[in-house]
Amino acid sequence: MDEELIICSYSEDSFRHAMLADDGLTGILYLHSPSEDPTKTGKVEADCFAYNRIEPIDPKQVHSYRPNPPPIARGYASKHAVCRRPKSHEWRLVWSTDGNAVVLLRDGDPWAMALRNIRGGFSKAIQSQGPWGSPWSMEAYEGISWGGRGRLCK
Repeated sequence: MDEELIICSYSEDSFRHAMLADDGLTGILYLHSPSEDPTKTGKVEADCFAYNRIEPIDPKQVHSYRPNPPPIARGYASKHAVCRRPKSHEWRLVWSTDGNAVVLLRDGDPWAMALRNIRGGFSKAIQSQGPWGSPWSMEAYEGISWGGRGRLCK
């Protein structure tokens, strides 16, 4: 399934791209490796689950969605996991000052974080640690210096 970019940003500090991509079933926050050309993304270095457009699936169904990212499964999904109409929300990306982490804001509230050195990131859509990442951590969020320089991708 083709992905639609909901929002994309380029860090002027680390030369990384971050984007929220939606494939019609899930929204995933991606953090890319540095690219000195702002029109070309590097390879994906980190990702973070942001939402399902559908109800959480049975864990036994995960394999049937491969090779695409599967929707989050019951037992891992928080009560905030389902977002049927993502375009009804305002999404923003805010960079860390070193450009190695990005936080996705949903209607002004921190929602999901992708960090270069942490597999799966942190998301308010996740209830239990697992293959989709980790539940939201205020401690991790507050431990990062936010306010890096970024601009929307063209």
